[in-house]
Amino acid sequence: MTLEQLRIFIAVAYVEHFTRAAERLKISQSAVSAAIASLETELQVLLFDRTRRHVELTAAGNVFLAEAEAIIARVDLALRRLEDLSELRIGRLAIGASQTVANYWLPPILNSFHDQFPGVAIDVLHGNSTEVEKRVLRGQVDLGIVEQAPNDATLDAETLAADTLYAFVGEKHEWFGRQTIEWSDLIQTSWILREPGSGTRALFEAALSDHEISPESLPVSLILRSGEAVRNAVTSGVCAAVISELVAEVALTAGKLRRLDSIAIERNFVAISLPGRGQTRATAAFLEHLRAARRAKPAGKHARPALRSIEKSDSTNLRRA
Repeated sequence: MTLEQLRIFIAVAYVEHFTRAAERLKISQSAVSAAIASLETELQVLLFDRTRRHVELTAAGNVFLAEAEAIIARVDLALRRLEDLSELRIGRLAIGASQTVANYWLPPILNSFHDQFPGVAIDVLHGNSTEVEKRVLRGQVDLGIVEQAPNDATLDAETLAADTLYAFVGEKHEWFGRQTIEWSDLIQTSWILREPGSGTRALFEAALSDHEISPESLPVSLILRSGEAVRNAVTSGVCAAVISELVAEVALTAGKLRRLDSIAIERNFVAISLPGRGQTRATAAFLEHLRAARRAKPAGKHARPALRSIEKSDSTNLRRA
């Protein structure tokens, strides 16, 4: 069994297709098929069910996937620790970030970090908050940044910044001329929501429950997978939506959206990581950079302390890097 075979197995497991896995890995399909066949022969067990148009993991394959991911994560961490010997002249950093964080809040911080450490390659994998948390738990990223406290309370977490969600409507909506509405009015209009697993949706549904409104009673017309898609649909239609003020800023400034200030939900951007997982110097340096950004622009008055704090890095060593 080789590391290359494990990487191929993981790729096939995620895309459920030999050809697409080969394209992702930039190798031939025959190489993928041979690697999987060799693994199955060595392990004497079928890892994939090939009876359908796409391949699916067998029960044994599901068990093996968790172990293969853990092995690859440990190898990748070992390689990055060796890169640390170069005092961050080279390095790699994998970050998982939720949609709003990745598209609006994080880019200027990434740029300033790159200016300080140009030799560190940064890979940002984005999805909703639940997807990012899963990547952290699987060891696929060094650090996650999400829009709510993690569902898994065992994860280390640290508050980075505050953000506010508001209800918005477009020019065609009957509420466009109003500045405020009551929470009880929300069931009187159609809504556009993010997908299940989104931090924005989870916080909105929790706020509805806090105001004694069942989320199931909300008339929903569309479910979209990004804040930008929600913003654009609200701008051009007759539905309402709750989105971050960061996402709405451009359309709001152009007069295409109306912010309903009475429907406001405070939240935090939170860094999450696996407890006990050793930090590479690149990860420690980036965390210190995030803290510096927080000190330069403190979190809002509504920001809540995280459940557990990520261990602070050695700032003396960072200054020498």
